[in-house]
Amino acid sequence: MEQQGYTSKTLDHLGLIAGICQEIGIGEAIDDICPPESPDQFVSTGKALEAMVLNGLGFVNKRLYLVPKFFEDKPVEALLGPGIKAEHLNDDRLGRALDTFYECGVTPLFAVLSQRAFKALGFKPGTGHLDTTTLSAHGKYNSAEENVEGLHITQGYSKDNRPDLPQATLQLICEHLGGIPVHMEALNGNSNDSESFRQAIETYGRQLHAEDGVQSIIADSKLYSKETLQVLEENRMGWSSRVPGTLKEAKGLLRGIAPGSLSPLGIEGYSSASYPSDYGGVSQHWVVYHSDEAAGREAKALKRKLDKEAAQAAKSLRALRRRRFHCKEDALKAAKQWQGQWKWHSLGSISAMQEKKHKGPGRPSASSKPSIEYAIGAELLADKASWEQEVFRHGLFILATNGPVDDTAAERALLRSYKKQQSVERGFRFIKDPNIVASSFFVKKPERVEALLFVMAVCLLVYSVLEYRIRESLKSNERTVPDQKGKPTDNPTARWVFQLFVGIHMLTLPDGSKVILNLKQEHRDILDVLSYWSFYS
Repeated sequence: MEQQGYTSKTLDHLGLIAGICQEIGIGEAIDDICPPESPDQFVSTGKALEAMVLNGLGFVNKRLYLVPKFFEDKPVEALLGPGIKAEHLNDDRLGRALDTFYECGVTPLFAVLSQRAFKALGFKPGTGHLDTTTLSAHGKYNSAEENVEGLHITQGYSKDNRPDLPQATLQLICEHLGGIPVHMEALNGNSNDSESFRQAIETYGRQLHAEDGVQSIIADSKLYSKETLQVLEENRMGWSSRVPGTLKEAKGLLRGIAPGSLSPLGIEGYSSASYPSDYGGVSQHWVVYHSDEAAGREAKALKRKLDKEAAQAAKSLRALRRRRFHCKEDALKAAKQWQGQWKWHSLGSISAMQEKKHKGPGRPSASSKPSIEYAIGAELLADKASWEQEVFRHGLFILATNGPVDDTAAERALLRSYKKQQSVERGFRFIKDPNIVASSFFVKKPERVEALLFVMAVCLLVYSVLEYRIRESLKSNERTVPDQKGKPTDNPTARWVFQLFVGIHMLTLPDGSKVILNLKQEHRDILDVLSYWSFYS
């Protein structure tokens, strides 16, 4: 029997991705729910999803129809299972898998995977951060159609600053510790955040609370409406939200806030005060915060406006002084009207100065009677106190919650939990990274766009679960890895760990045995704490 020669395959960090997919049981869960497309199907739908996740987290910007090319130099059988080859992962097979995801319902499918992920991690999310983002599509899709059933890929408010392109909206709820997504939903490109937030709570609130373990929702001001607060109350969910600054009640409260009315929060640069509220018929607390940093940022912009207004007011005042009036009352009235034009400037030492004027040129005769006119005398004053008050107001914002707020510690905890809203925003940045499998849509059917949004969310799920596992495992085992500067850290990003694993290859010897090349101690430390040696031995 003729022996094969030496062959080398690029493994890199893909064994870590395959390991976390196996730990969560992604392929198994999908295959339990989604029926096979045909009796002779070789690559199951679950394995097709795992392949797309491996491709999506390969950070090489390979599109879906180039997945076989991506796997050409990878140890496919080691990653996905015996007998699976790169050519099996063609665009036809993966396209049919996308159709199956859509038919089975991407939101329920994702809920199953998320629940399995948290079970593997050994905790429930507790607090979820809710937000949406938009992803642009190049193509017409069904953007011009009306009364579309299913996903409507159309123009709407673009968070990518591409209002010219049709788009779809992705809604996520991510837990606050590691930014792990709990819930995903594909929405129309012209969906309204306020409405979609309320519909998400109406539709999935009980599941999120009872099955997923989400006890409290945190979101930006789009969550804060009378109708949504009442829906949250009906579902017995805790919530925290920023109160819209345009709200009449918010404007009234902030107008009465003076610097001395706020107390230091215990977080540098912040002060606060809390007030009870029953907005929308829901008992809650409003906490007013002042951020010195935000006020400082606004002060620079407002100073430019102040200086610009000062220059304009000085020029205008020179013109006003050149005017002449028939009576003292007209002059003073004009000075009063002039002051009403300016936000931060006024006139001081206002006077109406009498002037005599003779008709005609030359020296007036003894019998000539002069006419009396009046000119305005005044100096320009800057209302610094008013300007400083506006700077102060720009540092104010209100957070509302139906949780207890009875002391400074609770006000501090509310602010910190709201600031973790960046966990879902970080997830959106990850999904929009051009190296992710579907950073732009290239499939032709809206149904497959919806399925691709599901794949993207699963990529984020796998990435964030792996990052959490790496960090917690390093800490609990008192291990570290070198960071970008070569210093030890037990809190690396998964992306950095992926970079550390670049250059690892699997060498197949002529007798069929495998050898892993270029494993270093830093790799061994991570593999030891994760127990993913089966992919690297």
